[in-house]
Amino acid sequence: MKFVIDKQTLEDLNILGRYKTNSVFNVYNHTVTRGGGLVLERMFLDPLTDAGQINFRRDIFEFFQKSKFGFPLSKEEFELSERYLGNTDNKNMIASYLNNIKRKAAKLIANDQEFDLLQEGLTTTISVIIKLEAFMGVLQDVAKSSAYREQVENALKILRNKRFNWILTGGKREKYKFWQFAFYDHKLRYTLSESLSELMKIVHDLDVYIAVSAIGARRGFVYASANDEEEINIDIKGVYHPCIPDAVSNDIHLDKHSNVLFLTGANMAGKSTLMKSFGVSLYLAHMGFPLAVKSMTFTVQDGIYTSINVPDDLNMGYSHFYAEVVRVKKIATEVASGKNLIVMFDELFKGTNVKDAYDATVAVTEAFSKIHECVFIVSTHIMEAGLTLKERCKNIKFKYLPTKMNGSVPTYPYVLDEGISNDRHGMMIINNEKIIEIIRGYKIV
Repeated sequence: MKFVIDKQTLEDLNILGRYKTNSVFNVYNHTVTRGGGLVLERMFLDPLTDAGQINFRRDIFEFFQKSKFGFPLSKEEFELSERYLGNTDNKNMIASYLNNIKRKAAKLIANDQEFDLLQEGLTTTISVIIKLEAFMGVLQDVAKSSAYREQVENALKILRNKRFNWILTGGKREKYKFWQFAFYDHKLRYTLSESLSELMKIVHDLDVYIAVSAIGARRGFVYASANDEEEINIDIKGVYHPCIPDAVSNDIHLDKHSNVLFLTGANMAGKSTLMKSFGVSLYLAHMGFPLAVKSMTFTVQDGIYTSINVPDDLNMGYSHFYAEVVRVKKIATEVASGKNLIVMFDELFKGTNVKDAYDATVAVTEAFSKIHECVFIVSTHIMEAGLTLKERCKNIKFKYLPTKMNGSVPTYPYVLDEGISNDRHGMMIINNEKIIEIIRGYKIV
């Protein structure tokens, strides 16, 4: 089953975005090869939904994080080799030989660069193969009991095939005689092209494993353990947002008997950031990636849906409130389909008046709380809604992010506390900014 997530959720959590410097993707986007970058993107687009597969990939990342291997090739040499191999030649040896005679003649007559580029590609590719064989040989000894053992064996099976003996025994040369070049060129770009293509895929994966695990080591990230139990159990110690420097961490535990977290707190207390931190960690955990947590175990879920930054829709003629209603309806439909989902609502129904927002928040949260197969986090400013739900629902956890006053200036520790917030500092902030004085100071001419 494919992990379900939609565009709105990806944007709410800021997961994707190669060209967005603050995206979660760019925290891990440090691959050397272009193919490795594409593999990383595919992993981000397709989280896993099988506990065995998640833990297997996690074990590979963890192996590289502990072993601290660096990528054995430079970006420039690998790209040159890939371009060379991607430019496949005629399958007929004689035709290939004649093509190279033409290229050689074009170089002599018209100073054409194609022949020189092919020569450079050939020598670089031979160097790449020699380096990979040596690297995989070292890795084989270290990876014998690791999850990466099979991939190492597959790579060496290709590299140590007798068809590559001429490379490994001959070593790298700076230049070859024409007949040698023509013969070796045909071997690499046609005879061995299928095996080398398979090898390149292994190298792309290796690039991702090394790059991501290096980020994990440098940032002090750790790995989650997935299980496929039927009942929900998510236990996270010290979760924080990977894109926020010096972020404050919090513990979150949700299970079948307390699967709803009702979150209150003043503006700027950190509710949205906490929810995003939780969502990002769950998403990355389903990819087997190193995480911004101290420890984490989780039951595999079918997907994540959020309603955090829901915009109005001028094209559809939707007000902000109606856009919220449409979003909640979509999520309710997904929940009702029987999927095991992580669902997060930030400031439910903030686009309407306080009375309607109170009634709707209570009704929707109470209805969702009866579905024990999903996990819900709901945040609101309306503390009265929390007090009502506390009387009605036994499986809701009530936590808040407090505000500490430094004189008349509010400060925010960003640490979860038990209960329901009664902080009301909106007018104090307005007064601190002297908005009323600014308005009163306006002189009518």
